[in-house]
Amino acid sequence: MDIMSFFNSINPRFIMPFFTMLSVVLTSVFSAFVPSEPQGHIFTPPEKTDAVTEVFEITDDYVIVISENASAAEITAANLLKDTFSAINGTNITIITDKEAQSEKEISVGKNNREYDDAVDYAALGAEGVCIKTSGDDIVITGGDKRGTLYSAYTFLEEYFGYRCFTTELTVIPEAEKLLVPINIDYTYVPPFMFRQTDWYGTTSKEYKVANRLNDGSMAEELGFGVEYAGPFCHTFSSLVPTSLLATEPELFALGVESGTRTADQLCLTNPKTLEIAKATVREWLANTPDAAFVSVTQNDNANYCVCDECARIDAEEGSHSGTMIRFVNAIADDIREDYPDVLVDTFAYMDGYTRQAPAITVPRENVVIRLCSIECKFSAPMDSGYSEDNERFIQDLEDWSAISDHLFVWDYTTDYGSLLSPFGNFGAIQRNLQIFAEHDVIGVFEEGASGRGADGEFAALRCYMLSRLMWDPYQDADKLMYEFCEAYYGAGYQNIIDFINGIDENNGFGFNIIQYWLVFPEHMNMEYGMGCFDKYYATTVLDIDNKTLREYDELWENAIAQAGTEWQKENVKRSQICWRYWKANMKRGEFCALNEFKRIEENKKLYNDMVHFNITTLMIGNPRHTGKLAETPDFYSVPAEWVERK
Repeated sequence: MDIMSFFNSINPRFIMPFFTMLSVVLTSVFSAFVPSEPQGHIFTPPEKTDAVTEVFEITDDYVIVISENASAAEITAANLLKDTFSAINGTNITIITDKEAQSEKEISVGKNNREYDDAVDYAALGAEGVCIKTSGDDIVITGGDKRGTLYSAYTFLEEYFGYRCFTTELTVIPEAEKLLVPINIDYTYVPPFMFRQTDWYGTTSKEYKVANRLNDGSMAEELGFGVEYAGPFCHTFSSLVPTSLLATEPELFALGVESGTRTADQLCLTNPKTLEIAKATVREWLANTPDAAFVSVTQNDNANYCVCDECARIDAEEGSHSGTMIRFVNAIADDIREDYPDVLVDTFAYMDGYTRQAPAITVPRENVVIRLCSIECKFSAPMDSGYSEDNERFIQDLEDWSAISDHLFVWDYTTDYGSLLSPFGNFGAIQRNLQIFAEHDVIGVFEEGASGRGADGEFAALRCYMLSRLMWDPYQDADKLMYEFCEAYYGAGYQNIIDFINGIDENNGFGFNIIQYWLVFPEHMNMEYGMGCFDKYYATTVLDIDNKTLREYDELWENAIAQAGTEWQKENVKRSQICWRYWKANMKRGEFCALNEFKRIEENKKLYNDMVHFNITTLMIGNPRHTGKLAETPDFYSVPAEWVERK
């Protein structure tokens, strides 16, 4: 019997456990040759700062001053200050316009006719810069002409009164006997990223977004609008040229490198008619979105690019398939420049070996944005740690694009699509990665997550908060962000949660994976260094711990549940604990150990019921064999990763 016949004779239910065990054994053998992984940031209690001694008090005799022609966002900022002061200790402050006579004590909000407004450099603040000053007993809270003043109001309340918007359900406004403010404030800040967006939990609330400085185009006028795209946000080729034309004009579309035929998967970028149709579509999108800052001309989500003679010739000349892409996008940028001088044309540098590498000859126009995508990277340590060759290649691409592009965005990834509910140990890397982006002149970041897909069984709310705040200021105190959130969200046992987060960050990074559980030598057997965003639950890149550490982690969760102060906090702990139970159940460890099948099946049922309780509907994304959706009637003998609807 040959080796494949032997494996084919194995009962299918034993195939996954067999190869999982083999993977673990091989990992133990090869791990001796693996260098220790550079660690990301480990979260420790933030340092306490000395209390401010020289202060003055905001009392009822103050007034808030706004312009007679104040913008909707400036009015929102004034009301936010008034309402928050009242919530802190009942202080009641009147809002007036600058048409009225100047009062003895004023809080000036936004642009107005008061004399201290002349000292503000509004040009330097741009659309979102923050400016907070004191002048005698007066306070100036102003900022950039779109969202700056509103951001300044939030900054003022956060810095001096402890205001925090942690989630859509949790806003903390500490009570205080007095509203005390330092006597000498002179604070100005302009964020490095002019576009900041994530799709993690919480981003359905516009109030949450503005409080945490997210600024996509969904924001209303009273929240300062946002940075808006005309037309679709991404993967627009299928919208730029109607796919219905494939039947009659196939030459508009790619002669696919994978399909060998004309396909609507991508466009033929050297066909003049393709370009003319795309130009017309872009103009239609812009006409329908007069306030747009961007329009997206981006490849579809596949690598079946065009290899017709002309496309192949240009790409060979440029040394990258981005050659045809940038020439195509430049032509559209040239077409709209005069009529839409403030609009930037956005395109992807996406997929290693497709458009991620910069072209050798063509340079993006001044009104073109490159969105560089990090999907192949490893996220268990910062990208500049020197640990992963994938990250080194990405950093090189980042440097190459930064050298030739005036406008560079990054589309970053912060979840594990191969196992959405498994612990994803990237918390120690996200701050440094954002700093790397800022240091390479990136001006926009999208942090892609998993929420909105029914996969909130790990740390979605925490990730959303951390990412939002760090996109605004990548150099702020990340320890403070972590500790403040966890204490408010999880209750008195929050240190246990942080210890677990530090633990999963420390105990991942190396994997010896057998693709789809089949032993095929040699090309499908590979060692991986660092955790990617498509790792499977069984990979030690996700988590690699011994039984002693497993018991320690169990105790952390037990303590966190016991010490939660409210039922809401206890529910938050239990929701996040799903990631730990899900991983153990898949690995058949702890209470899910296969040595007691009856107990394991009962624990599987409890886990499933809790997943339903927390509205968890999606386990993974991108598997061709199934939808990734949680099945209504799973087989509890199988591991949770198999509780999915089949296609």
